[in-house]
Amino acid sequence: MSLVAPPFSSALNGNLGFGSPVLYLYLMGSPYEAGFFCDDTSLKYPDKPSMISDALLTGVAFGLTTTALLMVEVMNRLERKYKKSRCLSGDPFICLKGFGIFLFGFVITQLFTEVLKNTLGRLRPTFIDVCRPDFSRINCSQGYITNYTCTNKENLTNKLRTIHQSFPSGHAAFAMFTTMYLVLYIQKRLHITYSHILKPTVQAALFLLSLVCGITRITDHKHHPSDVVAGLIIGSIVACAIFHSLGTKFLNDTKHEKSSKDDEEDGNWVPNINGCQTPLPLLQNEFDVSGRSPSFVLKQPIKISTSVTV
Repeated sequence: MSLVAPPFSSALNGNLGFGSPVLYLYLMGSPYEAGFFCDDTSLKYPDKPSMISDALLTGVAFGLTTTALLMVEVMNRLERKYKKSRCLSGDPFICLKGFGIFLFGFVITQLFTEVLKNTLGRLRPTFIDVCRPDFSRINCSQGYITNYTCTNKENLTNKLRTIHQSFPSGHAAFAMFTTMYLVLYIQKRLHITYSHILKPTVQAALFLLSLVCGITRITDHKHHPSDVVAGLIIGSIVACAIFHSLGTKFLNDTKHEKSSKDDEEDGNWVPNINGCQTPLPLLQNEFDVSGRSPSFVLKQPIKISTSVTV
């Protein structure tokens, strides 16, 4: 019997298959070299260091995801221990499953962004500063300029390559995918009764983090606003699609669902909100809205004698 959760191992296999072209596009992709207009002020912003580097974003995203997945399951275990909730059943592989699905979604997000970056070749706002085209050999009266040569020898070849990869924002896409995935994971997996505002508060904070990341890409002159918006949309769509197709299938309390199904077939339980079960009453009453017939119903009313003998 394998000790590795099947969804996790499947995700690893999928990541190996999709990861190679993503890594190639990220490191060695040859983007389409789009032209520019000489009077386009959106390309004349000064180049400056990024507030959130690639390494920082990746480290925070993976660290935050690992911590969040572990904390959710720890809180569920504590809830199950102290509340004795029937609605919570432990799965030792649930965190591995969740992280495996996250890895697969991460690769898909990067694949989409890298393909679009290299296909469209949109120029970054710092194009003029980084490239420094030789305007003495450019006839700006032609309008759209496609024949130009970068004269800036200070920048590395990789930076001259990435100035053609503005759309969409990879930072925004990855940040939004991470936060959206965690929001959906928390919504599905976190079952606590002692606080009604903890879950929405954490989810709102996660969304705020992704928005801040996207805004920094604009203030750092790395992307146009539309690049960031497109990245946020891509990240959210991939997260919702991946979670809907894989998360709803593999991130369930298997033991609980099996027990609930057996109980329902026996006529002892009826479904309630969030997959929890409530006992089916033995007697029909005016407050019973289950719509099901109880397994035991009295055919005749019980007469109780109230007379007292001395």
